[in-house]
Amino acid sequence: MDERIFTLAEAQSLLPRLRSLLTEIGKEWSHVRELNPDVQKARDNAPFDGHSRSGVEYVESVSQLMFWIHQIKDMGVLLKDADRGLCDFPYMRGGRVVYLCWQLGEDQIEYWHEIETGFAGREPLDETDR
Repeated sequence: MDERIFTLAEAQSLLPRLRSLLTEIGKEWSHVRELNPDVQKARDNAPFDGHSRSGVEYVESVSQLMFWIHQIKDMGVLLKDADRGLCDFPYMRGGRVVYLCWQLGEDQIEYWHEIETGFAGREPLDETDR
């Protein structure tokens, strides 16, 4: 599969939509976690024809989560951590592909990292990136 390579401006232009999607994902993910204990009880009782009052709601929430996650994926953005709203954007820097790195709560994209280093290897963008 070919990865989309972003310019910094292209990646920045997606931030309003990503903020919206990631906020919705965060809310829905919290809802799924709230429902999970009841659904887990039903799973544990499944061999005995278990059921859950929350089952349908749980499946609908997970389906909505998957819909929003696929929207991010279809943009070419790599969602690395839904809880933190952490996203990477493939980016050409110095003749090689690295990732622009952004997370929910940051005003703009200000960091990049090597593909192998992840978030821990974040470094600030410099004048050559602008």
